[in-house]
Amino acid sequence: MAANDDALIVLQQVRRCYGSGDSLISALNGIDLSIESGKTVAILGRSGSGKSTLLNVIGCLDPITAGTYQLHGQDVSALDDDALSELRLASFGFIFQSFHLIPQLNVLENIELPLYYLGVEAKQARERAKSLAAIMSLDDRWSHRPSQLSGGQQQRVAIARALANDPAILLADEPTGNLDAATGGQILSVLHRLANEGKTVVTVTHDQSVAYTMDRRLYMLDGRIVRIDEGRNKTEDSEASVEGNSPC
Repeated sequence: MAANDDALIVLQQVRRCYGSGDSLISALNGIDLSIESGKTVAILGRSGSGKSTLLNVIGCLDPITAGTYQLHGQDVSALDDDALSELRLASFGFIFQSFHLIPQLNVLENIELPLYYLGVEAKQARERAKSLAAIMSLDDRWSHRPSQLSGGQQQRVAIARALANDPAILLADEPTGNLDAATGGQILSVLHRLANEGKTVVTVTHDQSVAYTMDRRLYMLDGRIVRIDEGRNKTEDSEASVEGNSPC
């Protein structure tokens, strides 16, 4: 795939390997990918196909072994750990299937966490958390801890926390996976509303009904993107295959 000069995220021939020698695992094998601002993208594939690794690379949680990664036109692969941490805080919001809320903290305190690490003044952080809680229909749950919330409410807290730093990009790993169909639909509506407001949303999912609502679907196999579907019209799914793995 040719790089788009206007793209927010550009990966070119990206590889990610773990281990060495006989224990070498090639998780990504020459990924070429461009994602524009405000787009929704689904990453699909079998277990072990490289979906989560690709999401982690995009989110600067996993370094690349080879290739180039540019974010906002900046060469991410050239940054040290401190610079990567700052970039993650400034640019990304992470939404996980298991929510990853702190059980000892209430709703507002969980939402405030990224702002604490950004050094935002306490009063300002509290107002931001209240505003996001209201947007997520959680304004009557401020003092509740995660164990006192439903799964859908916990996921809305996780989304509010991901939005606390006003990131350009939301990365979601199976965001509806632990939810019933109705609640999952509500969460999906929230993600699309955020995309309509200019956020870029990239999600790993096994759920075709979720994937078909996205602007683009990336199908992965053996660490490669083997098919890309554009548009939100449902098409017949098919298995894509490639031979062998690329060396790292």
